[in-house]
Amino acid sequence: MNHGIETSSWSQVRAVRGEKFLRGLHRILPLGRKYHPLFSVLNGRRGLLAIPFDQCRLVQPTSWAKQITNQLLRGVDVVPEFRLFAPLVPQLASGCLIDVGANIGLYTLLLRSVSALPIIAYEPQPFLFKLLQCNIDFNRLANVDARNFACGAHHGEVPFTIGINGSVAAGVKARGATAGDVDWESEAQRTQRGQAVVQVPLTTLDEDLAGVPSISLLKIDCEGFEFDVLQGARLLIERHSPLLFLEIHPTLLGRFGHAADEVLELLRPDYDFDFWCFDQIRRSSKLGRSLAKFRRPKGRRYDTEEEMLVAASSDPRPAQIYLIGQPKGKAGIT
Repeated sequence: MNHGIETSSWSQVRAVRGEKFLRGLHRILPLGRKYHPLFSVLNGRRGLLAIPFDQCRLVQPTSWAKQITNQLLRGVDVVPEFRLFAPLVPQLASGCLIDVGANIGLYTLLLRSVSALPIIAYEPQPFLFKLLQCNIDFNRLANVDARNFACGAHHGEVPFTIGINGSVAAGVKARGATAGDVDWESEAQRTQRGQAVVQVPLTTLDEDLAGVPSISLLKIDCEGFEFDVLQGARLLIERHSPLLFLEIHPTLLGRFGHAADEVLELLRPDYDFDFWCFDQIRRSSKLGRSLAKFRRPKGRRYDTEEEMLVAASSDPRPAQIYLIGQPKGKAGIT
């Protein structure tokens, strides 16, 4: 089960100030995160804020002004890919939902908004894990188990670059103390800078979830480490055949010696695929990319696996490609 943070370690969580004012400006001129200096004037730079996000409140350090402003003004559109599989999750009648790469809990909150099934959320970075616990507790989410591990192909430890979107550090040795060695305000600032590398515990999903009787969803977002995560989940996939939602990072997989076609080779015997992209880099002009920022993100579905692989290996590459895997014999997304 989830073990909540010690509330005495945290300042009082505050409601965001100027929400209606900022939203009004954004409706007139939709600049999103570019309103962050005004956000900071209204809310300061210290402490924790809870911002409205879908059906919940998302808690994070006030100093992360750009990120918070973007989430406040764009809402769920900051993760437009969630729309791809959100309609499928309520159809899962039983089993655990597995969130690998939970970060501060954004996906965990969204999953709970569409399903009451148990959730197991993995986040290896110490400070982000604290925020994940805070968001679970603050929103009173029941039946959520937060685990402070990285997931990979074997058990042990792995160097991890801390950051708002931290990742396993390929070919780099840990050179800093864990984030728990400093006060939380300093942790927020160090995480925002994203420079330190720390050792974090590593497990495999096969090992850590061996005792779970049923798993119905496996979501993975691990910044290029997805091949290793899947290697450590082969028995899980064979046993449970979960719905799969995978964020493939064509630009990052190479850091770990892999490519998108290897990911598909692992999964092809068990899954039928749909592939989507929300990246704007492939628009024909800079003006087109700029104008797209002012509209609700619209995903592009690749018609074939071959088309996706060409995109994943051609420059400029999409930063993320989203794979929805239905166990063999089930219909894909239309």
